[in-house]
Amino acid sequence: MNNNEQHERNTRALGLLLLAVGAWILVARFIHIDLGSWLWPFWVIVPGGLIMALGFRDMHRSNEGLVTFGSIVAVTGIILFVQNITGQWQSWAYAWALLFPGSIGLGQYLWGKRTGDAAAARSAEKTIRVAVVLFVAFGIFFEVVLGIGGLRLGMAGRIVVPVLLIVAGVALYVTSATGGRGSYSQPPAPPQVTSTPPQPPVQQADFQDDIARRP
Repeated sequence: MNNNEQHERNTRALGLLLLAVGAWILVARFIHIDLGSWLWPFWVIVPGGLIMALGFRDMHRSNEGLVTFGSIVAVTGIILFVQNITGQWQSWAYAWALLFPGSIGLGQYLWGKRTGDAAAARSAEKTIRVAVVLFVAFGIFFEVVLGIGGLRLGMAGRIVVPVLLIVAGVALYVTSATGGRGSYSQPPAPPQVTSTPPQPPVQQADFQDDIARRP
C-alpha cells in the first residue's frame, strides 16, 4: 500500500470519526445529556488516534515509536472514559496493567500487522495476553479480596479468589513457557562444501593441436 492509499484511508477514518461525534452531539441535544461530563475523555482518545494515524502513514522503522506512543495515549483515554461513566476510579489500582504493558503491546501488534512483521505481531500478542492476565488477577485481588470498590463475596470469595489467582498464575506461566519454546529456532546447518576432483588434462585435444600446427 502506497502513501496515497494510506492517506485516503486515514482521511476516511477521520471522516467517520467526525460523523460519529457529530451524530452523538446531535442526539445528546435532543435527549438532554450533559456532554461535558461524558466527552472530556475524548480529548485524550482522539489525539492518541491521530498520533497513531500519523505513524501509520509511513512504514519507516522510526514510526513504530510514534504508533506505540499514540496507543498509550488512546488507551489512557479509553480507561478514563470507562471510569468516568462507571464512577469506578479506584480501578486504577489494577487498570495500569492495560496501560503498561497492554497499550505498548497493542501498539507493537498494530505496527507488526501494518508492516507485515509476523514475528513482531506474535510477540506483541504475548504482551497483550500478559497484560490481560495481570488486569484480571489484580482486579480480583483489589475488588474482591480487599473490596476497594465495595464488592465482597464473603466466605465464598475467600475460596474462589485464591483459586482464580492460581489459575491466572498458571496461565501466565504456561503462556510464557510456550512462547519461549515457540520462538526458539534451530541454528542453521553449516554449508556443505563439495570438492570437485581435479580433471585429467585433455591430452587428445593437445595432440590434435600439434598435428594441426605441423606443415
